[in-house]
Amino acid sequence: MNSIESRRFHESRVLMVAIFLISIACLTRISGNAQSAFAQTTLRSVQGRVVNEKDVPIRSAIVYLSDQRTMTVESYITQEDGAYRFEQLSPNDDYKLWAQVDGKKSKAKILSSFDDKHVFRVIIRIDTGK
Repeated sequence: MNSIESRRFHESRVLMVAIFLISIACLTRISGNAQSAFAQTTLRSVQGRVVNEKDVPIRSAIVYLSDQRTMTVESYITQEDGAYRFEQLSPNDDYKLWAQVDGKKSKAKILSSFDDKHVFRVIIRIDTGK
């Protein structure tokens, strides 16, 4: 191999190594961005109980959860112990939460996207007059 061929061979190897290192750097950066995006989109949940003014659980109350961005509403009918649960909530949306039973309605509570909780625990009180 003469000196010109040797020099070209060396230059092509250096170029291949440089391309390899740049590729690794790009993949590492993309992977880091994906992990940080995933961390920012950790889903949230809200759970709690519906009770009357004497803290007695209310069975068969309807709990409503309204996404304030999309205006979609989900509902949940409470069990014997007044418990309810909503899961897989977006951390980027605000939600309005309230309950209703026998024509009586609770005050609405707002779950803010600025609150960094992953699990909201909310007791909803309805004045049933009983």
